[in-house]
Parts: sequence; structure tokens; C-alpha cells
Amino acid sequence: MRSLYKGVIGFGLVSIPIQVYKAMDDEKVEIHWLHKVCGSRIQYRKYCPTCRIEVEAAELTKGAPTPDGRYVVLDEEKLETVHDHNVSIISFHLLDAIDPVYYRQAYWLKPMPGGDKAYRLLRDTMKQTNLVALAELTLRSKLSLAVVRTYEDSTLMMHTLYYPESLRQEGKRFGEIATPVSAKEQDMATMLVKHMQEPFVPEHYPNVARRELLERIQSLTPMAKEPHNYQTTEEVISLMEQLRESVALKKS
Repeated sequence: MRSLYKGVIGFGLVSIPIQVYKAMDDEKVEIHWLHKVCGSRIQYRKYCPTCRIEVEAAELTKGAPTPDGRYVVLDEEKLETVHDHNVSIISFHLLDAIDPVYYRQAYWLKPMPGGDKAYRLLRDTMKQTNLVALAELTLRSKLSLAVVRTYEDSTLMMHTLYYPESLRQEGKRFGEIATPVSAKEQDMATMLVKHMQEPFVPEHYPNVARRELLERIQSLTPMAKEPHNYQTTEEVISLMEQLRESVALKKS
């Protein structure tokens, strides 16, 4: 597992050197568009429809759309990448006080040499007080809110959060239903919910669709690319490896 970066947790005057690791894998199976004729992956070009030309990297700039469909060019200097990896704790809260709707991405926090004792101190303190830490950090050049909490009594985990402005307010009105519900219907629904209540065990709910898709992909023979005159030695070797794998799959 590769570390994303090294940083520091600021806990009052205490500094805890850490390494940050992504905690969750993307469940999406990687699938690309291919050319049916030769099996090559389709490229996506940087093309200007007005000038009708492919644009070089040096001619690109960044801009934001306006309501009337035009764009304003943004100052490149103000969009420079920020490399501040400090996780600054702002305050402490009960976990139930933070609505799950704001949770975004999960990361493991690993103590670096010299930070073991302070790491354990923060972890044990949050366990004893049953609190989580609200923090700020810069991740991928953007300022983010985050929650630092204990995971299974031994490890610190960090969850980046959406800002309140990200919540689409119009969705709050979807529950404004005028249809009445009788007391008997409510009692029967409550009885059903209690009957279906059980402890949550994540392992009981695997991604079955992903597993089936991966098994289907593994059962297929890789599509061999058609040779071209401009093929390099490296591409020829790659093709030979694909052919060997195809023969081995057929034999098995």
C-alpha cells in the first residue's frame, strides 16, 4: 500500500508526524473504449471545435463558465498547487453530531518515527471521551474539512468532508408529503422494522455485481491487436505476451 504523502497532525501544541494512506479502493472495474478493428484503446484529444485543430499543452488555460454560457479566464498564479500537508485540529465533537451526508473519502493515518506516543495519546483520549476531531487540511491542492476518529480501538482514521454549500437544498423538500398515515399502518410498519433489525456486519454485503464482472473478464481471452507497420519492438513483445497468455488460458 503506497503512502499518499507525509504530514503532521496539529493537536494543540502537540505535533504528530504521520503518513496518509487511502483506506478505500474504488469498486469500479476499469473498462475502456476500444477500436473493434484492431483492439487499440481509443484516445481522447484536446480539440478546439472553433479553430478545428488539436491544441498543444502550451496553448491551454483554465476558465470558469458564466450563466450566459461564456467563460472567464482564471489567473494561473492563483491556482498554483498548495503543498501544506498539516492536519490542523479545530475542535472536538460527538460522532453522532456530524451527519453522514457530509462524509466523502476515508484515509488511514499511520504514525511516523517519533510520533508513536503522541499518536497513542490522541487515540486513547478520543476513545475515553467518545469524541472525534474536526480538522482542516490541504488535500490535492484544495482546502478540506475532515474528521479524525479512532477505528477498532487501535488506529486513527481520517474522513474528508463535503462543505455545507455542497448539499443541494432542493432535496430537503422531497419529504414534504401530505398523504395521511393511520395509526394501525404506523404500528405495523414499526413492528416490521423491529423484526428486520439486526447487527450490521459489512462482510455480509459484498459487491456481488463487481465479483461477477471480474469473473467474466477473467474467463475471456484477451483481444490480440492487429500488427501495423509502425509497430515498435516493445509492442511486438507485448503482443507475444498476450498470445502466450491466451494459449495458456485456452489450455486451462
